[in-house]
Amino acid sequence: MKVLMVTTSYPDYEGSNRGIFIRRLCRELVNQGVEVVVLTPRIFSQSPLFEEEQGIRVYRFRFPSRNKPLNQIESVPVFAMFIYMLSGLFTALRLVMKEKPDVIHGNWIVPTGLIASLAGFLARTPVVNTARGMDVRVSEKGVLRFLFYVAVKLSDCVTVVSEAMRNRPCLSSAEVITSGVNEAFFRIAPDRCSLTILHTRSLEKIYDVETLIRAVPLVLEQLPEARFVIAGTGSLEQRLKEMARDLKVGSSVNFMGAVSHETIIGLIKQASVYVSAATADGTSVALMEAIAAGLVPVVSDIEPNRPLIAHRRDGYLFRPGDERDLSDKILMALSLGVFPQFLEKKRADSRDMIRWSSIARRFMNSYNQLTPRSGR
Repeated sequence: MKVLMVTTSYPDYEGSNRGIFIRRLCRELVNQGVEVVVLTPRIFSQSPLFEEEQGIRVYRFRFPSRNKPLNQIESVPVFAMFIYMLSGLFTALRLVMKEKPDVIHGNWIVPTGLIASLAGFLARTPVVNTARGMDVRVSEKGVLRFLFYVAVKLSDCVTVVSEAMRNRPCLSSAEVITSGVNEAFFRIAPDRCSLTILHTRSLEKIYDVETLIRAVPLVLEQLPEARFVIAGTGSLEQRLKEMARDLKVGSSVNFMGAVSHETIIGLIKQASVYVSAATADGTSVALMEAIAAGLVPVVSDIEPNRPLIAHRRDGYLFRPGDERDLSDKILMALSLGVFPQFLEKKRADSRDMIRWSSIARRFMNSYNQLTPRSGR
């Protein structure tokens, strides 16, 4: 079985975490005997156009990115997107002829899922498309909504990362396959006495880190020893640092910048609470890692988070954008308002469902149903 993985995000260079969970899926597929070829856009000039690592061949197509990922651009750059689609489709067709994959797997319906669908349609190759994270939000109206619909209709199989995403009519029959979690997170023994609150999302508008920063002084009023660790980077990093300084909480907030997978594990070991203030999401990999590690999750009360958190039993939900409600929930989490045995049961119950080996097997079942060997 050979799969051409077409993805919007994939680690750009040594130490890059962009799309790291796609690489983890690819590596697990390789471990289970699948030959994987990756096609992804070249965002940064230092990224190689071709590389091979751990049995995965990675090709990058050129477009005028200006060294900035698409999710850091306020409005859709029409010319750049036209070149993106044209270059991506041409490279995908070239790779289909060269590599002869059994299946094309698109990740994020717009834009790379559309590239996967068009390449599959033109080359008569089965296509699996996965709607992830911001897919539904960015394609709610206009031409992107139409392109989203076209990509889905041209797909032989569609999966989504959360049940909430099936609310869109064209995704109602999609299979729910979440992203996975590395086995190492299940082996973590968190410090339940720690007063450290950990945030591991990108520093972009959609993750609303500003609400978290505004909540910091409210927490410190009641618990001056509390410490906040913000791991990750993004276009709002400098603004958030200035905001922390203006609120005079800079000494209690540690902005770590981009960190490695191993560093994330180390930070989780030192924390007791995980926070995400995202205003929209899919099934969050960071949240699932926190659950697997046994942290107390404090996350925004949005539809994708509700199936993952039993409020006040194994975590807390707070009103999006409400820093006072967030601070109250953080203080509850730090006061051991959730019994550790509930957290341990949650991580044990989720282990077989969300570890990468299980997720990879589910995708392999989807691939096998579409290949000629399965009678398609």
